[in-house]
Amino acid sequence: MYISYTLMIFLVSFYGFLVPVITPIVFVSFIILYWVDKFNAFKRSSFDSFDDNRGDMILAIIQLSVLLSAISYFMWDLSIQKEPKLKLLNLVSIFFALYFTGY
Repeated sequence: MYISYTLMIFLVSFYGFLVPVITPIVFVSFIILYWVDKFNAFKRSSFDSFDDNRGDMILAIIQLSVLLSAISYFMWDLSIQKEPKLKLLNLVSIFFALYFTGY
């Protein structure tokens, strides 16, 4: 269950710049998966297997996806420029992503 969420987060954070239509598609699939998982959880009533460690792990992965997104934008910008030079906006976004993730 959690691996599909993390896969979608990394998919959007890496390919969202290249294929902008993927972001709304993943957003709709998040909503659908939320309701399916909510229905399954209440139908089975197995709440003893849930703990806070998985939620903390998913939150850390979401925060890491911000850094992955900034790095992928930086790499994409370097690959499409005829004269590779460092852009200030890309470096600022990587700096803020590092600050946000706490590295």
